[in-house]
Amino acid sequence: MKRSIFALTLLATPALAEAPNWTGIWTSDPEWCQYAELIGGHDPAPIRITETEMTGLENSCSITEVRGNEQKQYWELTLSCSGEGEQYEDTALLMLDGENTLWQWFGGGAPFKFMRCEG
Repeated sequence: MKRSIFALTLLATPALAEAPNWTGIWTSDPEWCQYAELIGGHDPAPIRITETEMTGLENSCSITEVRGNEQKQYWELTLSCSGEGEQYEDTALLMLDGENTLWQWFGGGAPFKFMRCEG
């Protein structure tokens, strides 16, 4: 009986969703990874991207929408941001190049290249 209840509990428990590949601590300079615990309060520092937020030096954005293609490894994030005393809306385009390189575009121009911090 106990085994039946345990089996039913496992079947009724939803699978834990994995975080998207683009989440993590990212940096343009690997030396900055040592400041990962100080994101937002130390210059220089990497950026943190979670499923719901993007945080960097003197700015923070809530991710309000994600559109993309997991198979092709690109995503468009709609952002609601605050920084340096201002509120603004923005869009970021993310593209993974392997597991540890992230390209990020803000509007036009050249993309920023980020490497994943260890840990």
